[in-house]
Amino acid sequence: MSTILITPVSVSGYDINCLYPDEMPDPTFGTIKKARNKINTVASVSETPISIYLSGMMGNCPVGCLSYHDDTMLNPLTMERPSIADVPSFGYNTFSRAMCTLQCYYSLGVSFGRSWPGGNSDALDEYESLMEDWGLDLWYEDFRDARYADFRLAWDSGNYDDINAMIVAENYHPFAIGHLVALEVESLSKNNNDGWNRDGSHTYGYNEEDDTWGAIPCSTNCAPFSDTTGYKPIGTTNVQGDKYNVTGLAQRWQPLREQKGVGIGSYVHQVHITPHIGFTVKPKLRPLIETEAPTYTDYHEEALSVVEQLRLTAGNETRKAMVEFYDNKGQVRSSVIHSITSLDGFDGSLEDTLLLHHGIDLVEHDALLSAWRGKVKYDLVRPTTVIRQWGNDEIDTFGGDFSETESKVIKAKDFEAVIRVMPHSEYPSGSASICKAYADFAIAYTEGVGLDEPVVKKPWDIPDMKAIRLQCGESRLWGGMHFPASIPAGYKIVEGMGKLGYDRIKEIRNGSNFTSKWQKGIGRRRPNNSLCGQRTDSNNAAIEEKARAAPAEVLSSDSEQIYLRSSLQVYLMSALVWFCF
Repeated sequence: MSTILITPVSVSGYDINCLYPDEMPDPTFGTIKKARNKINTVASVSETPISIYLSGMMGNCPVGCLSYHDDTMLNPLTMERPSIADVPSFGYNTFSRAMCTLQCYYSLGVSFGRSWPGGNSDALDEYESLMEDWGLDLWYEDFRDARYADFRLAWDSGNYDDINAMIVAENYHPFAIGHLVALEVESLSKNNNDGWNRDGSHTYGYNEEDDTWGAIPCSTNCAPFSDTTGYKPIGTTNVQGDKYNVTGLAQRWQPLREQKGVGIGSYVHQVHITPHIGFTVKPKLRPLIETEAPTYTDYHEEALSVVEQLRLTAGNETRKAMVEFYDNKGQVRSSVIHSITSLDGFDGSLEDTLLLHHGIDLVEHDALLSAWRGKVKYDLVRPTTVIRQWGNDEIDTFGGDFSETESKVIKAKDFEAVIRVMPHSEYPSGSASICKAYADFAIAYTEGVGLDEPVVKKPWDIPDMKAIRLQCGESRLWGGMHFPASIPAGYKIVEGMGKLGYDRIKEIRNGSNFTSKWQKGIGRRRPNNSLCGQRTDSNNAAIEEKARAAPAEVLSSDSEQIYLRSSLQVYLMSALVWFCF
């Protein structure tokens, strides 16, 4: 083994004119969003919890990159200043922040797209193609770029000093920082660290060592996001006696049949999606509020109200449109954000827009956990199951065809909600919780920055954020997915969460004014590759001073040499090498 003493390294501060390609679009949120939409397809998912989880994971990339390319902002993962690498002031600009984010997206996408069962590796190829069109040569996967592999090896070994040394050797290139941020984000989920079981590394079973049942390591054929708490559906339909009497286990959730998989004639029964997260995942903003016990006393009357709501929906095109819109939380979220960013006076910089999105990520995540805890705790049956139990009873309601404009008399056993009923129990409404969290955050944010309350524009009337909350909740009744009491219960468990989300992003920002923040037509000019090497600023001095002040690093390696790779100018002032035998 050889030990190499490396004395302080003199690094020339990079010139952003040399790094930011002329072909790349301006560093606006639109640019980041285009890349994000492309990389999001590496994990094709439809269920709300997993969509929210992946969105939040990817959302850590831009905010993490902001924190490293700023002298004040906190790392959102630790709520402290970044500690592994201290980027000098020449990196404090919107262009470096954008490049860092694009690398982080790719590095996380590799984890989801290549190693995750069901991942869409073609999406990574499409993302790479987009980056090449923009003139960016990212750090690609282990087998294509040794730097990518070296960073991961050092990270997995806990050698953070080595990572810092490699980042210095790379002249603090935004791609190096982006890869570092991705490793930080990914570490949250590996080996079930965050309780989501994203990699399927754990399952529920018997632990022989301590004679207990609980989460244990999965040996093979592991299922991402699978349950680690031992949840099993125990609901049973009343097949004898009074078909209108829903008591005992008939009140518990029962999986519905769905057509899925290879096509017509192939059916599956639902599996409750992520039943563990309300108990195993740590909320980001505050401890979860327990859902109050439901007030259902007569399921027959409750279900008749659902039948009537669907009869009204069948002949109301506006109701149908609202049911569809509010069912898609991505659309609701985007509409709320757009209503804020469209306001006069909104700071449309990349930095402020990304922080706004992070606030939505936070409240969305915790609203989901709040609802899921109650869902599994009470494990209540869906209206569809109750109504179908009535068998050949004739009911006047929605007939199953979305294009029809009138209700229809059908057999109760053939009842369907207006849209798909998701694979999880009924109470409380997750949609009510999430939509209220969106609306309350929007109100807190605009009040906090001194803007008017935003208004979402749709063909139907939405006068304010309160209407978003109310319409979203009511739409779950109009569509037949919930009983009435589920909606206010969903609202109650997220009370105050929107304000907490806004307070958190203020705390993360930590008073920063985001040095060299760029907006088209405002502030510094866009980089130009023709000006590469013609810098006149004093940024070089900042890193030279930092290099002189840095202590000597002693690194060990099994090989005879250690290679310091650099994409820019890296100058070794001196190196003394001793070989120890």
